[in-house]
Amino acid sequence: SLQVPPCCLPRRASLTRACRFSPRVLADMNVSVLTLGGDVVTTLDVTPSSKLEDFREQFCEVVGPRLGNVTGAADLRPRVFYCGGELLPGLPLIAAGIRAGSPLTLVVTAASRVVSAAGDGTARIWNPETGDCLQTLGTVGWEKRATVQDGALRAGREMTSAAFSPDGKLVLSASADCTAKIWSTQSGEIVHTLLGHRRRLRSAAFSPDGALAVTASDDLTAKIWSVESGECLHTLQ
Repeated sequence: SLQVPPCCLPRRASLTRACRFSPRVLADMNVSVLTLGGDVVTTLDVTPSSKLEDFREQFCEVVGPRLGNVTGAADLRPRVFYCGGELLPGLPLIAAGIRAGSPLTLVVTAASRVVSAAGDGTARIWNPETGDCLQTLGTVGWEKRATVQDGALRAGREMTSAAFSPDGKLVLSASADCTAKIWSTQSGEIVHTLLGHRRRLRSAAFSPDGALAVTASDDLTAKIWSVESGECLHTLQ
């Protein structure tokens, strides 16, 4: 099972449109940086020949404190867009068609990661660009023997699915041992173990707002859980 953290991004495009300006336009200028919602984040003092790397320090001085209040901020990456395309390092603002007063859009994304579930009872978080394993959740164990505990048929430790929460801070796993687990991607520790199913779990997922989790099992039920408390809120059968 393989899942990528949900993310909504504008279209990525290299801004290569060449533009010509009069000498008057080549003077220093101000450009505004906005959120996707239209709120002003900061105003930058730049020149038409400035490149992203030239004002990165000025930009980070303003944006950095905002990200510093976000859990897992080290995994967040600020990106700047103009007219639907991403402003890439090395491209002068003048070549991107940016003039005084042009609105730039700030998008903060999570670092690219995927999560997989394995038959050895673990979930692993990977960097898809390098193929490196960044984190292992759980301990390796190949126990396949089925046992009955508290009326539940626990068919080994195989992890059958794994999914990121919308903000990427949690992972929800489903297992053949009739349990689902919520993991912290920061500490690698279990936040909640979700108990109640009587047969092997097939899948589990977060709600779009990350407040709820849903699990599906071979016991012919689905359950809805509170992510905050780990409590089962509803059983669907």
